[in-house]
Amino acid sequence: MTRTYTLTEPARARRVAQKNSTRQALLDAARAIAAERGIDGISVVEVARRAGVSHSLINAYFDGKAGLITAMVKDVHAALLERTEAIAEGPGSATERLRDVLMDWAAFDLADPKLLKVLQAHGWSWSAAAEAENRSARQAFLAPVERLIREGQATGLFRRHVAVGDALAAIWAIYTFGMREAVFADVVPGAQDAIAAIWGQIEAVLVAG
Repeated sequence: MTRTYTLTEPARARRVAQKNSTRQALLDAARAIAAERGIDGISVVEVARRAGVSHSLINAYFDGKAGLITAMVKDVHAALLERTEAIAEGPGSATERLRDVLMDWAAFDLADPKLLKVLQAHGWSWSAAAEAENRSARQAFLAPVERLIREGQATGLFRRHVAVGDALAAIWAIYTFGMREAVFADVVPGAQDAIAAIWGQIEAVLVAG
């Protein structure tokens, strides 16, 4: 006869706390190594050694090294989202604020081109759950942009007949491809130059000729 065991609430709580503690220890170790050696210096064996756990747990918690790096960046995204909201609600025309939002994104993305490459590559292989989480995060960043588009349409700066959803999709695609062009350039441009290179495409979507 097979016995079954049910964890008590305190035991279940301790198990959850242990998992969270281990996950945080792995993230802290990865951040420390990245600060010392850069993204290329992150080794799953070294991360696990510093965290005091088996390196197999990196696969269990993060689906591998790329997932670990992605999780590291998510914490930083909270501050970036706050800046996006602040810029979108700040002074200037809708056009000026939209450009400033994109420049702030580009400054973050181009600060570490190797990191951006890892994140983009991982985005093609992560789980369906990770993709759903990423879409939710992307929507949070695009919400201030949507407000700027609607404001620009209301004030006559942007074409009123352009569907906002289509405009958002186009801006995101233009920005994403623009960052790819930037990180593979012989000399990685600064944020201002990177956005200047794609701004004409964004104007073609939004601005009446």
